[in-house]
Amino acid sequence: MEGKMKAAVIHALKDVRCEMVDIPQIGSDDVLVKVKYAGICGSDLPRAMVSGARKYPLILGHEFCGEIEEVGANITGFVKGDRVAIAPLIPCGECEYCRAGNYGLCDHYNIIGTGSNGAFAEYTKVPKEHVLKIPDSLDFETAAGIEPATIGYHGLAKAEITPGDTVVVMGCGPIGQFTMQWAKIFGASKIIAVDIFDEKLQLAKELGADITVNSKDCDAVKVIRELTNGGADVVAETAGSKFTQEQAILIAKKRGRVVYLGISHSELHLKEESIESVLRGEIKIQGSWNSYTSPYPGRAWYATIDFMSKGEIKFKPMISHKIKVEEVGKYLEDMAGRKIYFNKVLVEF
Repeated sequence: MEGKMKAAVIHALKDVRCEMVDIPQIGSDDVLVKVKYAGICGSDLPRAMVSGARKYPLILGHEFCGEIEEVGANITGFVKGDRVAIAPLIPCGECEYCRAGNYGLCDHYNIIGTGSNGAFAEYTKVPKEHVLKIPDSLDFETAAGIEPATIGYHGLAKAEITPGDTVVVMGCGPIGQFTMQWAKIFGASKIIAVDIFDEKLQLAKELGADITVNSKDCDAVKVIRELTNGGADVVAETAGSKFTQEQAILIAKKRGRVVYLGISHSELHLKEESIESVLRGEIKIQGSWNSYTSPYPGRAWYATIDFMSKGEIKFKPMISHKIKVEEVGKYLEDMAGRKIYFNKVLVEF
């Protein structure tokens, strides 16, 4: 397909411009996706405004869905007009983790939108293995949340939840909001959501949290240990804060499970009380990274599409803004500088 398209292109740190660029030319094993919605990820903010991108110029955007516009010569099973979501991580296929099917742990991965051009553009080139059909019952606006929803599934799958468990979710941003929805599906009887913003706690209630705790207004550890009669079975830390990372340990009951999903970008010095809790309480601490397993892209993706299609995983209430591609640079700046209140921002085409 020849011609030009609109795209938000980052040329350097804090330099994002909406430009007319060439529509990507696809190879014989690629498809060209006409983007419908692309979400701004929390990781896009430092990429654009703080620490920098992996390369320049670059079109960001890795949470997206759309319609197939064109298929490569070797493609079977897809045709123009198919409704699709994209699994953006491209593993190397050669390292020991890829060979074991642990694609999310790949040593040499690329992600569409971080290492190659992504979806803050009218069209995006995608290798065929990363294209997933979505059913007609799943609207595009909801499908734009598939990628972040898989992160919550992948983390909770490691938490070994059994029906009747109490699950605490630390942090009620989009990943936390998906995680608490998955907790209900996984069988949790009681879900406690923790954040410092009342707006996010109110949304957490709407998405299934049984109890909300504003940790700015109280000692969250003390309150939750009282609410749970000694601690929670599972604590999912999604805020990526060194404070909530330590609180998560203190909130877990003996033999409880703590799963870290959020990145703090800071050191974590544990108090004596915390490390004593880990040792004496035999607390299990588990890291969770990405959402990709074998067969690629993994069960998290197929489960997300299924439960979203049935309306059991909701995304629309989480959307705070829908913007045009011309506004991406300004929104990235305002979001990184906390000049606006936001939850999930979608770029709409």
